[in-house]
Amino acid sequence: MRGRSSFISDMAQMANGAASALGGLREEIDNIVKQRTERSLNARGLVTREEFDALRTRHEALAARLAALESQLAVTASSPPNKTAAKKAVAKKAAAKKAPAKKGARKTAAKPGPKSTPKT
Repeated sequence: MRGRSSFISDMAQMANGAASALGGLREEIDNIVKQRTERSLNARGLVTREEFDALRTRHEALAARLAALESQLAVTASSPPNKTAAKKAVAKKAAAKKAPAKKGARKTAAKPGPKSTPKT
């Protein structure tokens, strides 16, 4: 009876070892399939779900920032103009009109070009 018991235990150990080896083989096959799938998807320009979610979150943050900047711009554009800046612009125009002409600067009228007489 002892011989039969060891035979069964040896067969159980061998089956256990085979199952373990097959489990490792299965993991390696899964890794190879995963790598090839990722390579194929990357070649087509597709992204993983995690990358998509990260890009979507970044896009939403940029959209919110853009909306805030546009609202600030709208408020700035609708506010009345700065009075001091307007006064400075008016004073600058008045000073330009009152400024005397620079010495040496002459006003010249357009001179007509030389007249040519047709030869017959």
